[in-house]
This record gives sequence, structure tokens and C-alpha cells, in this order.
Amino acid sequence: MTYEEKIIWHEVIKRPPTEEEKEEHLEAFDCEPEYILDCEMPDDEQEILIATKWGVDTDVCGIDEGYYLENRGDWDDVIAWAEIPKYKAGEQNE
Repeated sequence: MTYEEKIIWHEVIKRPPTEEEKEEHLEAFDCEPEYILDCEMPDDEQEILIATKWGVDTDVCGIDEGYYLENRGDWDDVIAWAEIPKYKAGEQNE
């Protein structure tokens, strides 16, 4: 039996913050954001695949004062992210 699951990658798009976004972030978190993530993002505590120029790895997305990754910290070098495939080799589907 062959099982194939398409992995959909979401490009991570960063842009400079507007003056209004800088002010709002400064007021809320006492710091200015370096960039704004302007793309579809994963849910809080969602395990994801991340692609960087060094390869693909897994991580967990967190949302606090903004988006972060539990293992990497920031999204600086992340090119794209995708949901973890539903089927993992060696596991039985329930």
C-alpha cells in the first residue's frame, strides 16, 4: 500500500513595520519590531516543518509578543513553513 500526502509550503514574507506598527508594538511590548511577518502563519503551539537555506527541520510555532519558534527563536532565516504530514512512517492510523 502506498500513501502519499502533499506538503504545502507557505513562503515566509517579511516587510518593514510601518510607523504606526512600530508605535503600537513599542507601547504594548516596550520594543520595536525588526520586521512584520506578512503571510499565512501557523497556529500557536503547532508543530511545523521549516525550510531554511541549510535544509528542512521541525519546530513548534509560538505566539507571545509576536511569532517565535521554540527551538530557533526567531523566523530570521526561515524561507517557508508547512504543516507536519498527518501520516508518519511506522505509526498506525486510528
